Parts: sequence; C-alpha cells; structure tokens
Amino acid sequence: MISAQKILKKKTFSVVTAIILIFTILNSAVPIFAATSNQSQSTGIMQAASSANTFHFFQQSTPTFVGTAGSFLTGPILVPSAFNTPSDPKASSYTSIKTPPSFNPKPAALSVSSDPPSVSCPGAYCFAISSSSGGAVTQPIGLNAVDSFQQFGYDIEPPDQGLCASSQYVVEVLNIGELQVFSAANLKPVSGIVSLDQLMGLSNLGWGSGGDIMCQFDPSNGGHWFITEFVSTTPEPASPFSGCFAGVYDTCREGIAVSVTSNPMGSYYVYFLDPNKVNNDPGVGYLLNDFAKIGLTDNALLLFYDEFNLNASTYPACPSFGCFGFNGAQEFAFNKIALEDGKAASQVNVAYENMGNAPNLYPIPAESPYQPSAASCFEGNFAGAVCWYQVIPAQTMDFSGLQNNGGSGYMIGSLDFFGVGDNRIAVFSWNGLSNLNSQGCSTCSGITFGGELLTTQVAYMDEGLSCLASLGGPCGLGTQAAGLTPLGDLCTLFGLNSSDVTSCPESGIASNGDGATQVWYAAGTLWTAVSTLVVQSYTNGPSEIHIGAAYWAIETSESSFSVITQGYVSASHADIEFPSIAASGYGQAVMSFTLSGADYYPSSSYVWLAPSSNMIFITAKGQSPQDGFTEYLGYPPTSATRPRWGDYGQVVFVPSTFKFYFASEYIQYPNCNDQAFLQGIHNGLTCQGTRTVFANWGTSISLLSL
Repeated sequence: MISAQKILKKKTFSVVTAIILIFTILNSAVPIFAATSNQSQSTGIMQAASSANTFHFFQQSTPTFVGTAGSFLTGPILVPSAFNTPSDPKASSYTSIKTPPSFNPKPAALSVSSDPPSVSCPGAYCFAISSSSGGAVTQPIGLNAVDSFQQFGYDIEPPDQGLCASSQYVVEVLNIGELQVFSAANLKPVSGIVSLDQLMGLSNLGWGSGGDIMCQFDPSNGGHWFITEFVSTTPEPASPFSGCFAGVYDTCREGIAVSVTSNPMGSYYVYFLDPNKVNNDPGVGYLLNDFAKIGLTDNALLLFYDEFNLNASTYPACPSFGCFGFNGAQEFAFNKIALEDGKAASQVNVAYENMGNAPNLYPIPAESPYQPSAASCFEGNFAGAVCWYQVIPAQTMDFSGLQNNGGSGYMIGSLDFFGVGDNRIAVFSWNGLSNLNSQGCSTCSGITFGGELLTTQVAYMDEGLSCLASLGGPCGLGTQAAGLTPLGDLCTLFGLNSSDVTSCPESGIASNGDGATQVWYAAGTLWTAVSTLVVQSYTNGPSEIHIGAAYWAIETSESSFSVITQGYVSASHADIEFPSIAASGYGQAVMSFTLSGADYYPSSSYVWLAPSSNMIFITAKGQSPQDGFTEYLGYPPTSATRPRWGDYGQVVFVPSTFKFYFASEYIQYPNCNDQAFLQGIHNGLTCQGTRTVFANWGTSISLLSL
C-alpha cells in the first residue's frame, strides 16, 4: 500500500481563487453579444463587416533587444538519438503525485459583470453531437498516465499535449516530458516512448524535464523538428518540484531541441535559454518561463513565455494560496537557420520584446463594460497589474505572405484581464525578420514589434474557476457523465483530503480560462480560439450555461489586420474544453477539443469550421469519468477543488499531403470498481494496468484527409 505521507500535495492555485465566493450567477442587464448580426446560417460562420474593426493601433517600434543570443542562450549540445536507448521505466521507485502550479496573471475581478454570449439551440452556433468520426482516422491509444508514470516514477496532472507533423511522421509530446512518433499515413506507432530527459540530454547534466511542451516541424532548409519544454536544473525524480517549481534560485530554463535531420528519431542540437539573464525584471534569479509556445516564419523560430517572479520574499504579506509576481509576456524571434545548422549560441541572432514594459504597447485602452479604464503593466506587482499574457506565436507550414514588411511573424492574445469578459482580440507582429539572417545581426536595427486591437462581434468570458460552468459567474468546470470513480471513493485512504469524509464526489474538468492557446497561420490569415461560457437558449426548455469557444480568422496585410470570420462553437447540452484550430489555406479549417457532458465521459472531438458541418464528431469516445487526484485534492474543507485537465491540445495542417492532424485528451479505458482497484495495485498500477493509482487520463491523435 502506498503511504499517504509520501503524497506531495503540490498547490494548484489561481490569483482569483480566493474570491470565488463573492461571485454569483451573472445576471447583469448589460446587452449580450448574441450570435445574430452579419450571420451566415448556411455556414454557421459570422462574417465581419467590411471595415477593419480596428479599435487601437500599437505603433511598430524598436523591440527591447536585438543582437546575438549568447548572453542568455547556451549550446548547442549535440545529443545522439535517444531512440536507440532503451526506455528506463521508474515505476518501481514510485514516490508521489505531483501537479505543476497553475498560474493566472489576472488580478481580482471587477465588481462590474457582463453576461456570457448567447446562442440559439438548434442554431448556427449550437452544434449537434455525432458518435461518428466524420471520416477521421484515429489512433485511440496515444500517450497516457501509465506511460508518464513509467518514465518519471510519479503521477502528473495535467497532461498538456503538443503535436507536430510532416509528410512522413507525426510526433506527440506530453507533460511532463515524453515523446512518441507515429506514421503520418496511418498513425501507427513507429517508435517507443522516449523521455525528453533522454532526447535533450538532461540526465547527463543532472537536470530534469519541467513540462509545458511544444513541437513544430519546419519543412524548409531540409526539414527539421523543434521541441521545447521548460527545464529545471535539478535531477529526477524530484525535478522540477524541488527546483524551478519550488522557487529555488537560478533553476528555471527553456530547453530548445532542434533535429539535425528531417527524421524526428535522429540526433538533436539542444540549446538552453536562461530567463534570469534575459532582462532585469523584478525577481531576477527566480524567474519562471511559464506556458512557453513556439511558432515559425521563413526566417525565425518564434518563442513566447509568461514571466513570473517566484521570489516570495518580494511580497511582505502573502495570501494563503502563495506568492508570485507577473512581469508580462516575453517574445523572442531567433534566427531559425542558425539553430537548424547547430550554430553556437553566440552566433544565433535574436530579437526580443519584453511586453511587460514596452512603451508602445501601453496603455491598454479601456472598453466598457469589460475594462472601464486604460491600464498599464506594473512589473512584479502581485495583483492589480494589467499585463499582456498568453500572447501566442503563430504556427505554420505555409510561409506564403510572410515576406511582407521585410519578413513578418505574428502573435495573438486575448484581453479578459478582469474576469468579466471582452470582445476584443490583440494581434501583434514582428516586422523586418529577414534581418536576422545578417552577419552578426548587423542590420537587425530594422526589426520592429507592434500590433492592433480589434473589436469583434463575438464576446468571451471564462475564468475557469472551481465550480461547474452551469452556475455561471467565474465558474469554469465542464460537466462529465457519472460513472465508477474508485480513487474518489477511496480518496481518504490515499490521503487526498481531510479524514472527516469517507469518499470524495465526482467533480468536473477544468477549462482553464479564456486565454489563447494556439494560433495558426495559413494563406495570409490567422486563426485562433478561446474558451467562453455560452448561454444556450432552447425554444422548448430552459436556458443552459455551458463551456464553448469563440473563434476568429484575421486577415493580415502590410499595413493592418481585419477580422474576416468569427463565431462560436457550442455543443448542445454539453461542454467543450481547450479548443485548438488550424486551417489549410484552401478554405478549410478544423477545431478540435475535449467534449464532456451529463451524457458524455471526456471524449476527443472536432468540428469543421470551414466549410461548416453544424455537427461535432467524436473520434475517441471516453470510457469513464476523469478520476485523477486533482479531482479530490483538498476536499474538504473546500468543496470547490480545481481539477487539472491539461492546458492545451493541437491541430496542424500539412500542405504537402492535404491532411489535418489533431490531438486531444480523453479517458482511454473503463475504470474498475473499488475492490478490483485495491486488489490490482501493483507498483502504482491498477485496473489491469490501464491506469495508475492516482490518474486515468489518456490522449488520442487523429487525421482528416481533404
């Protein structure tokens, strides 16, 4: 039996968690943004007016830094193929459960409240649900909790997914740092499971994987794979929970692995970015490069992360749920070819924008009822700051149109800073990125950073807090069908809660709020989506509040941006979590997500946005409720536990094969009953080895051919 004393109760928190009880169901008389204006009923897509809908222009300006990256980037280390090294399962050294902290840069919500957007059911934005795959081919057994546990020796939630693809291979990467390669033709595995500790050579350094993984394939320059994660300079199995996550001085890094060839199972050049050497923001030495994302242009690898100050001594009065400061989004554009050629870090040119203090990006304009006054970021502030966050770079495999303005690269961020929603979307651009190819960055002074705020016809609001979305307000948990939850039944036995309860109730699964998580560029257009609460209005029945998605297609040009397509995706009587989008550039776009509801276990699903099918298709049907430890950790005294259901999924389009690939999380196997659960425990595994003691999540990957 596993000792409850060995369970690490890593806090999951949000800066707004402490104020959840002051919210009530939103019932303001502020007008809602209903999905009616300029709406095309035949396609389910809201077409924007012909004007650019530009609300505010952020002037292109010189970024924070341009030059060579040697002052904060080290490497490369040439790591031979990890795929020739046998996997080293650590299940026999099983020690604990671990959860990465959940940071939220939003300050306390305003007392003003707005209504969620409303859709009519049935209607253009209220989709029916089909048990059919709609023609998708699915690999239902992607990576899962058992795989992660066998690599690292502990259970992890959430299982963030990264996905990238070429004409030959599909690569899935997962928290806390593992990878598997599949055939692009039929999604059959062509490799075993490899940890990023091995792929990045971390074990030889005495370091460990930290998660927030991403990958991207570059079809140019012979073809190369980029894989990133944040790294702790502390060893496994305690890393990063004894280092970076614990706020230990000078332990956080961003690992950047670049394949030497177009084969993802070959050798890699590995670089490490030290966030503490990038700037002089508050908390230097204790800076966390959180939620990093990457994108590509023909000239650059784009990299973003949110910068947090983990030095608790900065704050004389710390609330009970922890101390940290937020310094704003950080954006990098590295010379892509130099990285792919394995050049020394001192020879890699880079442009860097600190979005926390860039004078041309503030003040962020007010807009009633969402943001009542203009605001600027105060770096290091514990609460009250309005800083750009989750400003996600665009992924692409189509470089057409990126030659505008001397070489462009794009990023998108949402604006719900106060938890009361917004109807604006921010689009930012690098200009002059071709200058990264100059010797010694000699012409990099021609690189600029700026953008626009676009007021749109769709609103979004979702704080993702620890209560079912059906209650409205800041709540953001999706409902899941009832079923066997043996860990919940035995939660006290395993030390997940106080001893005055005999079992813990099934809860929901988290949406994680309305920040952007993926941006895709194709044929001059940017696509993105965010989570939002949606009021579903039924002619023959009461209205219901569910988690849906708002999405946009934004046209780029040399001088401005304009919204050309926008709308909502809402599943009738159900919730969707973590929407991701990609487009072909030929008139097709796909959104994937997890679907859950009173009649659905968490399931992998997708919908065509263009052309619209008005139907959500399930590609991998969930077999049980989510029964992981974050469903029950800390219950009671709080009944509002916040489960962790990942932070993102992925969709990609491969132009050379006309195929979409997408990844999302679901529950792969049925749970067993309590007796079988207890009898089956062996080295941390149970239910005939289909799950671990503390987690039962899994993933799937799918393909759609045009």
